[in-house]
Amino acid sequence: PFEEEAFYDQKEGDCGFDKADWGPLQARVDTYKGLIFANWDAQAPDLKTYLSDAMPYMDVMLDRTEAGTTVVGGMQKWVIPCNWKFAAEQFCSDMYHAGTMSHVSGVLASLPPEMDLTQVQLPKTGNQFRAAWGGHGSG
Repeated sequence: PFEEEAFYDQKEGDCGFDKADWGPLQARVDTYKGLIFANWDAQAPDLKTYLSDAMPYMDVMLDRTEAGTTVVGGMQKWVIPCNWKFAAEQFCSDMYHAGTMSHVSGVLASLPPEMDLTQVQLPKTGNQFRAAWGGHGSG
C-alpha cells in the first residue's frame, strides 16, 4: 500500500526505495563581476563560456571602479496607456523598436518642414533583434 512506501521504516526492512536517489539536486554556482549564477544542468558549459560574447557588454556596466558595483534597491514600475499585448510583446523582445515605432518620430522630425507628410512611406515591417546565446528577445 501507498502508506507503507511513503512512511516505511528502513530499520524493519527494505521497501526498495533508496533515499539517496531522491536527494536535492546540486546546482553549479559561479560568479561574474559580483553577479551570482546557478545552473542545474551538469552538462552545460561553464559560466564564462556561456556568457562569452555578452561579457564585454556586462563589463561596461559592472565593476568599473575599485569600489565595485552598487546595487540600488527597490523596484521600478511603469504605467503604459496601451493594449496589454503591446507591453507583453515589447518587454519580451524588441520588435517595435527599430524602424517601425520608436524611431519613426525621429525620421519625421528630420524631414523638411515643407514636405507633405502624406507622401512619406513609412516602413510596414521591422526587424527583431535578439541575442543568439539565449538571452533577450523572443524570436
